Amino acid sequence: MQNPERLPTSNNRFEDLRNSNQIYVDHTDLLYEAVRFKRPTFLSRPRRFGKSLLVSTLESLFSKGTEFFHGLKIEKLWEESEKGRTYKVIHLDFSSLTYSDKNEFDFRLSERLKDIILTQQIKVREILPSDDAGTILYKIVSDNPAQTVLLIDEYDYPLTHSLENKELFESYRQYLQGFFGAIKGVTGDMRFIFITGVGRFAKTSVFSQLNNLRDLGLESKFAPLLGYTDEDMHQYFDEYVENAAKTLNISKEECYSQIKSHYDGYRFHVDNETTLHSPWSVLNFLSAPEVGFKNFWYETGGAYPTLISKYIRNIQKTPLESILKIKCGPQTINQFYDYFDVTPLSILYQTGYLTIRTEANDLGGQSIFLVPPNLEVHSSLVQLYYRDVRKDSLDDDTFYDFSSALRSNFNNLDYKALIKVFSAALNTFGYDDNEAFKSEHYCRDIVYFTLTLSGINAQREVISADGRADLVVELTDKRFVFEFKLAKTKSSEDKLLKEAENQIVDKRYGEILPLKDLIRIPVVISSENKAIALWKVVE
Repeated sequence: MQNPERLPTSNNRFEDLRNSNQIYVDHTDLLYEAVRFKRPTFLSRPRRFGKSLLVSTLESLFSKGTEFFHGLKIEKLWEESEKGRTYKVIHLDFSSLTYSDKNEFDFRLSERLKDIILTQQIKVREILPSDDAGTILYKIVSDNPAQTVLLIDEYDYPLTHSLENKELFESYRQYLQGFFGAIKGVTGDMRFIFITGVGRFAKTSVFSQLNNLRDLGLESKFAPLLGYTDEDMHQYFDEYVENAAKTLNISKEECYSQIKSHYDGYRFHVDNETTLHSPWSVLNFLSAPEVGFKNFWYETGGAYPTLISKYIRNIQKTPLESILKIKCGPQTINQFYDYFDVTPLSILYQTGYLTIRTEANDLGGQSIFLVPPNLEVHSSLVQLYYRDVRKDSLDDDTFYDFSSALRSNFNNLDYKALIKVFSAALNTFGYDDNEAFKSEHYCRDIVYFTLTLSGINAQREVISADGRADLVVELTDKRFVFEFKLAKTKSSEDKLLKEAENQIVDKRYGEILPLKDLIRIPVVISSENKAIALWKVVE
């Protein structure tokens, strides 16, 4: 029987997780491959993706050997290579310190290093009052050659939280460059250096002193190191998915499908096709399935970091559609950047708003695209766009009004109210766009984006036996198909409604697997009134 207390929803400490018999998804074979050599190593991943738990796992491994790794893949590998050896681990989490400028940051970091010296009983020469954090770290390592491991979590935290103040940002950047420079000469004296963050900085910037830095993001085999694969979901969480299915009164297969649509889809290397579920979102859903498939990404701050907000505000003339599927090359997504000289695609990719997809091209090869990984992130990106790019930005009240109304109308099969919301969306999201009511596809997309930002599983151009449906909405037990027509004159409305009805029936839209209760609705939009003029239900 499933035990919700085994879900590590708020536990980033590896040893606590193991002591509590909580679920630990075992990718330690990859971890072994990442740490077996002494080279300084870096890994970037989006927020809430398990970086801190990874660092805590490394801290336990290096400080206590395999004491807490019984039954995990790395247990035998590690004992064979390290033979029980342990190290003094210097674990620095830059996001856990309280500071308002670089001087206070250095003070907090220095105090943290002094605490580590005391608690781990590290022998080190005298620490002088004038010593900064870099100097203290240098003394620790040089006085204990081959005995230390350095783990730095969220190295870019002071940078991402000072983006609105370029002078402060630059002071942090210079400080971090000096901090890494201070330990350059003793990197060879450390068993291992591991650094995590959300974004990558230019090699000529913060990490310029670590010229031998290994970036795991550039190696395809490490793409699945963090996150949950499909196999992980079935191996570790099957009973929890079954419980969620019962709670929501749907089949287990449908529950897996909905989880995948909402929280899967991250792909971190073009040569590794493995897609990954967001651990944070999956765990939160499985721990409280009665609340449904919520947008945990947006609600926990993953959707609105200062960095993305700044970028979004700088794309005022970029259509929403153009940032939801972007063609690129492998160098674009892997290149380093500075936050004030940004490469927009790499920012959206590294922060988790876009992920890799490949499609066959006309030349017989494959093209690379960046797209939102799943419905949860897609919804967040659409909401950010409407919040920051529109001439008259929308607030949370507006988003909530649409979201709650759409969910209620679909669940209650209140078609009249549903169409009313569609008309409101056309007016709200389309009024400041000169192109909105010139094309039925553009109008369709306004409805589609409204559904998406509400967290509803909607898809465009869905292939059926004999054609492509304009818009399909997938609920747990029902499928809604919408076919849109745009009427330039009132006299053409009746004819267009009949045409849409015939098309939706003749082409068998929605008759796809898995089979569900099918509701098909032809819709005619009036370009003159900027609202829906006619509609009907074809069951």
